[in-house]
Amino acid sequence: MPKLEQHFVVRGYLGKELIQFKNVKTGPTRTIIDVTGGFVKGQDLDAQIIGGGDWLLINPAAETAHLNVRIQGRTSSGTSIYIHYPGTMKLDEASQKVLSGAPDAKSTASGDHYWFTTPRMETDDEAWKWIEHVTWVAQGHWIVEGEGEDMKAAVEYEVYLVTN
Repeated sequence: MPKLEQHFVVRGYLGKELIQFKNVKTGPTRTIIDVTGGFVKGQDLDAQIIGGGDWLLINPAAETAHLNVRIQGRTSSGTSIYIHYPGTMKLDEASQKVLSGAPDAKSTASGDHYWFTTPRMETDDEAWKWIEHVTWVAQGHWIVEGEGEDMKAAVEYEVYLVTN
């Protein structure tokens, strides 16, 4: 039976501008969101996210978003890290409020949503090469900071190593 060991927390702050393509491939909506900053922390790794984006494919009929996120970061020592994570998120009321920038959007906790990803990581640091050759899963939730025009939204993932 596989076991999960929590290793990292990844938080990515979302840009305020959304690019939307309605009815792509005669159905879902493609929404593109910039990831403007954030961090990857845990297990002796501390990196700042320096950019990225999420190319969501939203299916309103199924109330589901299929994630395609790519972010890059760097540690204070100059180590680069790249994370690509596909996944699935159910578009519940809390998620719709955050994505639409609703004034009553709130932070949530892991387990509040059906929201899972399978991160794949790359690095140029030989000491961290092991992260490229294992299986990761993550569970997401929302972080909402500030109010009104000062509101900032972020996605946050608890990232787990799959072991025996």
